[in-house]
Amino acid sequence: MSKKTQLYICPICFEISSTVDDAHEHTMILCDYGEVGDERRKPIKDENNHYVSPAPRWFLEAVGWVKAD
Repeated sequence: MSKKTQLYICPICFEISSTVDDAHEHTMILCDYGEVGDERRKPIKDENNHYVSPAPRWFLEAVGWVKAD
């Protein structure tokens, strides 16, 4: 059985939903956050091993701040 690894999130107020919420005041985006152990669940580090952002890679991909792998 496959586990669902997607959710809708508002990048403004961070409200989440399992379905798109048309009544929400901001546009919610679909995110695939990956299964347990997926590297996309971790924050991105630079070449000096410093965190680029505290946000997980899946969120940064969803809002367009980094290119999806």
